[in-house]
Amino acid sequence: MLQKQNHMKASVIMSTYNSEEWLEKVIWGFSVQTETDFEIIVADDGSNPGTKALLDSLKDLIQITLVHVWQEDIGFRKSEILNKAIVASNSDYLIFTDGDCIPRKDFVEAHLLNRESGHFLSGGYSMLPMKTSKLIGKDDIISQDCFDLKWLMARGLKKSFKNIKFTADVSTAAWLNTVTPTKRTWNGHNASGWKKDIMAINGFNCEMQYGGQDREFGERLNNFGIKGKQIRYSAICIHLDHDRKYANEEGKRRNRLVRNSNKRNRITVVEKGIDSSSSATEIVSGKKVRISVVVSTYNAEEWLEKVLIGYSAQTYKDFEIIIADDGSRPETKALIARYAANYPVPLRHLWHDDLGYRRQEILNVAIIEAAFEYILMTDGDCIPRKDFVEVHARHAEKGKFLSGGYCKLSMKTSKEITKEDIETQRCFDVNWLKKVDKLGFSQTAKLSSDGVLATILDLATPTTPSFNNCNSSGFKSDMIMVNGYDERMKYGGSDREIGERLENAGINGKQIRHKAICLHL
Repeated sequence: MLQKQNHMKASVIMSTYNSEEWLEKVIWGFSVQTETDFEIIVADDGSNPGTKALLDSLKDLIQITLVHVWQEDIGFRKSEILNKAIVASNSDYLIFTDGDCIPRKDFVEAHLLNRESGHFLSGGYSMLPMKTSKLIGKDDIISQDCFDLKWLMARGLKKSFKNIKFTADVSTAAWLNTVTPTKRTWNGHNASGWKKDIMAINGFNCEMQYGGQDREFGERLNNFGIKGKQIRYSAICIHLDHDRKYANEEGKRRNRLVRNSNKRNRITVVEKGIDSSSSATEIVSGKKVRISVVVSTYNAEEWLEKVLIGYSAQTYKDFEIIIADDGSRPETKALIARYAANYPVPLRHLWHDDLGYRRQEILNVAIIEAAFEYILMTDGDCIPRKDFVEVHARHAEKGKFLSGGYCKLSMKTSKEITKEDIETQRCFDVNWLKKVDKLGFSQTAKLSSDGVLATILDLATPTTPSFNNCNSSGFKSDMIMVNGYDERMKYGGSDREIGERLENAGINGKQIRHKAICLHL
């Protein structure tokens, strides 16, 4: 099962933009929830430093994990920051709200009690006038006075049948949810769903402008077979008044065109979604790809050091390395720390206790922890040629994973290779290798081929383009969509198994075994 080490029941994703006064009130609302096993991820569409300062101060005052995901302010990009927050989330279940909606103390509990496979939950809100919004203070939120109908009406809330939300008990709320004529739409201030369903439709559509992107998202979930379930009288929040400066007629017109097209064509997955809006640079042909290289290891410092030297010599520099360590001894940690101090790219070490073979578990942690949206999987006994990362970046393609191979070396040759041999790249020279020991036809063909010949050999090879941990890559969102590596699998075959599930999900292998070259020690 794909998960972070600190798995939670829910992740609350809260959008915001330059609204510290309202955001603080909302976070105080989440600090007094009856259900506490959740995290808050603030999806910040480019707020000024005041928002970060507020969040930093609140982290020490509340018991809930508080994460700030921010992007540069270059106009309305709410869908993009929501997609980044989805990728950063640490739960199978995601609750969405806005930084101007104060939740009642049972808000998270209501979402978790009503969650259901094959469904998303559709809540509502009670809109407050500006006068009432201003009057609500921290103490009113902590005491829950601000959810008392008499208290609210004394401070400006107008009479309405909808106010029954504040007084309905559990059974009355359930009945009202059933009989209400309001459509079960996805709305950004109060909705929730399973992360796997959200990933499956590629998240929010970045083509959408202000207003309607949440409805469009819910309509695609419906097209995918995920139906809405009404909880507007169970999950209660109060909506603080604010200016809607992004609203404009042209944006509304564009949104209607997108939604009408989705409805007409039963669209589920959009191109400009999570794949193109997460922390990575947009992955489109001709644009640069940022890569997280995941290197698995276990008590093999001699080999791992040679591999690290190989990655320090790469022609392509826009990547990070994550060492996924299945419980190695302290010497491995010391080696990584020594290299990390002056390494040319970010180098991180993920480790868990040695409780037997648990490679799939640490690889799943690495997938979630990866900073970038394209992941290259390899092993700590595979030295990469200097263009290895570049080849994967160049051939990355949506709807595909890349399947490379390796050149298997003898123990004699493996021991013979030095730091200088890797830095000068002579260890990839066929003649040099043959002087040390025998070299098979397959290894010779891979090392001798480049350009057109490598492409021809990749097309002609009868080898199936399978997923193999020594040399494969793909989109993080695709790996999350299939729930990562199966942790029931033991040594041998776990990489092929995840590749087979990727293919079942429509992500097919693409052969690069004669282009992306590594030496297997």
